[in-house]
Amino acid sequence: MHQKINFENIICCRFTTMKRFLFYISLLNCIAFTQPKEGIEFKLNTISGVVLDSITSKPLMDVDIDIFTGNNILKHSTITDENGFYTRKIVGYLWKPKIRFSMHNYQPKKFNLNPKNLDSLMNMLVNIKLAPVPEHLKIPDLKRSTITTRAETFFIQGNIFYNLLSNGQAERIFIHSAKAIETEPDFIVMKVNENIYDIARCYVPQEGKYENLSFILQSLLRQPIFKKSGNPVYLDEGLLEPSIIYGSVINVLTGNPVMGAEIILEEPYKRRISDETGKYAFQVEESGVYRLSINPPPRFYNISISNQEVLIKYGTGGLYRSNFYVKP
Repeated sequence: MHQKINFENIICCRFTTMKRFLFYISLLNCIAFTQPKEGIEFKLNTISGVVLDSITSKPLMDVDIDIFTGNNILKHSTITDENGFYTRKIVGYLWKPKIRFSMHNYQPKKFNLNPKNLDSLMNMLVNIKLAPVPEHLKIPDLKRSTITTRAETFFIQGNIFYNLLSNGQAERIFIHSAKAIETEPDFIVMKVNENIYDIARCYVPQEGKYENLSFILQSLLRQPIFKKSGNPVYLDEGLLEPSIIYGSVINVLTGNPVMGAEIILEEPYKRRISDETGKYAFQVEESGVYRLSINPPPRFYNISISNQEVLIKYGTGGLYRSNFYVKP
């Protein structure tokens, strides 16, 4: 007896199987097209940006910037300049690239580079803020003797100190470079901007006042230099000059200074135009919070990556830096 074959059931079964097959193909395509773009190889011509302190918004110099491939092979490195700017040209093709920012006594950051941030010329702008390590976790630099290391902490590049003159006046000196020199055991002089200064005449900022350096270091000095000098512990406030708010206008893509930007101090109202080196400065005589704004020159616009409110704790003797970053 012959068994009757149901061709209708066979056709339906095959049709159902085909529908399932097409569904799985479609699903795989969807998954493939929805994979994050960070997982692909892409071309990067130039990467640049600015690195700032997350608390003060001050630019950070000598930050190490490293670019890695997806399997953590180091491909490129660079460092930031005095304006916190960095750039690396002709990076090339990268697979799952990552970038790392690191600096002594700052918390490092490392993250993936996203091709969505590429511009039409295959360049990428990456601005970042690094948080300082808490004071109790900071690692001291013990490479040299304690007295020289301690003295140099008061002479930060870009800050100021006062040198007491023999006629009872004092000169304000902007620090471009500084080094403590131990000329004999437990005795130092300061070499600032290639000039030698007697530490008994150096006054450095300490909580709104300017304190004698030899007084601060007296426990580390072999001779009672401060006592013999007869100089005061603190510099007379009448010798201090008004505080200064200053800074630069920087092209965030190239790191070059930008001339012709209008910088406005909102209250009391003052205005300055950035010079050929991109610099500007305001003199203020009272403590308080000062708000700055910028009108960039033609073909530029402002990049809001730094805090433009400046807290002046003391009306005299201070130096406060606030940069502006603009983009063509």
